[in-house]
Amino acid sequence: MAEALITGAVNINTAADSVSGAMAYLQHKKSDFDVVPPLNLGDLDITTDEFILDEVDIHIQANLEDDLVKEALKTGVDLRQYSKQVETELQRIEQASIKDYIKESQNIASLHNQITACDSILERMEGMLSSFQSDLSSISSEIQTLQQQSVSMNMRLKNRQAVRSQLSQLVDELVVPSTMISVILDSPVTEQEFLEQLHELNNKINFAKELSFRETLACSDIQDIVDRLKIKAVSKIREFILQKIYSFRKPMTNYQIPQNTLLKYRFFYQFLLANERTVAKEIRDEYVDTMSKIYFSYFKSYSGRLLKVQYEDVADKDDLMGVEDTAKKDIL
Repeated sequence: MAEALITGAVNINTAADSVSGAMAYLQHKKSDFDVVPPLNLGDLDITTDEFILDEVDIHIQANLEDDLVKEALKTGVDLRQYSKQVETELQRIEQASIKDYIKESQNIASLHNQITACDSILERMEGMLSSFQSDLSSISSEIQTLQQQSVSMNMRLKNRQAVRSQLSQLVDELVVPSTMISVILDSPVTEQEFLEQLHELNNKINFAKELSFRETLACSDIQDIVDRLKIKAVSKIREFILQKIYSFRKPMTNYQIPQNTLLKYRFFYQFLLANERTVAKEIRDEYVDTMSKIYFSYFKSYSGRLLKVQYEDVADKDDLMGVEDTAKKDIL
């Protein structure tokens, strides 16, 4: 056991000397190979302060359990001589490995530069990917916002399409076309076009009244124009009908002809009755007064002529109307 401890201590000292020699050799060659970085042996560097001698016993015990050491102890090999041989072999291998490292120092330095360049490239790529990820997050939020706006716009479109027909009908009823204005103002009442536009004007007047009950603000935009057109149409219709009525008063006039004319334009009176009852009453009274005078004169003349036609024989109880005279037939 003592010999094993001594041998372990010798091996440790020998390894320490070998490492120290390698470091001295590297320091000596440093002037020739400045590009070679210092070796970092890590756990193999037993010269560091972290190496604790209290753990030597544990390492020795582990070495004694090695199969090669057991075989050497059984065969009676001199461990000191064997350790020297091993040490010499290790030094030779160490020197060879150091030469190999020094020989490949240029490649190692180039590899280090390449690794550094790769690290820089990878760092830039990492930055680019981070920026790209941020942009993707921003784009994702923008796409979500656009989707919400699209849903909102689609809903507004459906609502507008739902009220489009009703709103279009409302606008058509409210709009007063220029054709209607020109025809009502300038065309004679006897033309068919005037009658057609008068129907349209009557519809717009009724529609405006309906909207006024609902307190629609758009009704005020056309109310003034509709009222002016109504006044103009009423005045033209009144003048036309009164002229036809006054034509009845001419002597020897066939009043049935102008009456048929008025019957053709009976919608004029309906329009007056719906929109201007005062004028409608005036025309009705004028027509009644004129026709009453005409019928009175006709009946007066007819009754006077009937009075002139009188028989001298007065009928008695034996005179029956519709009975054949049998006595006269027998005589003949």
